[in-house]
Amino acid sequence: MPFKVDTFQSNIALRLNHPVKSQILQACANYATLTGAQEKTRSIHALMELLDREVDVDTRQAVMRACGHRCIGSSVIEKARRLQADARDLDDLLERLNQAHIGGGHLRRSGEAIHATYERCYCGSVSKTRQTFSDTYCHCSCGWYQKLFETLLDRHVEVKLLQSILQGDDHCQFLICIQDGA
Repeated sequence: MPFKVDTFQSNIALRLNHPVKSQILQACANYATLTGAQEKTRSIHALMELLDREVDVDTRQAVMRACGHRCIGSSVIEKARRLQADARDLDDLLERLNQAHIGGGHLRRSGEAIHATYERCYCGSVSKTRQTFSDTYCHCSCGWYQKLFETLLDRHVEVKLLQSILQGDDHCQFLICIQDGA
C-alpha cells in the first residue's frame, strides 16, 4: 500500500496543535508534486524525522495509527467479516485470515493476545528503501491491525509494535492485546 499523503495531511490537521504543523502541511503539499519513488521515499523519511524531532511520541503515533485506520479499506474488512461468519472461534478465524493472507498471513493467538508477523514491509512507498526509518511510520500498521480486530471482535484492542523491518529487523512483529468488555 502506498503512503497516502492526503490521509496523513488530514490527520496532521486534525490531531496536531504544534508550531511545526504548518511546516508538515507544506511538506505534504510538496510531496503531492513528487513523481519519483526515491524522491517520495526521501520525503516520507524527512516527514518522519521532523515528527520525531518536534512532536511527542503519543501524538505522532496517534497520527500514524489514524492513517492505518483509513488505510485498511472496506474490501478487506468485508472479506474478513465473511471469513469470520464461517469461523468456529478466534483460532479458526485467525487460521482463515492467514489462509486469505489478511494481516500478513502469520497470525496466532496466545491467551487474550494475538501475535502478528509481516515477513516483508507492505508499504510500497518505503518497502524498497535500504535506510532505516523511524518506527513512527510503522504505527500505521498498528492502526491497521487495531481497526481490523476491533471491527471483527467488537472489543477494544491495543496494538504494540515489537519489531520493524524498517528498523533493520528481519520481520515486523506486533502484539495485539484484546481488552475486556466492548
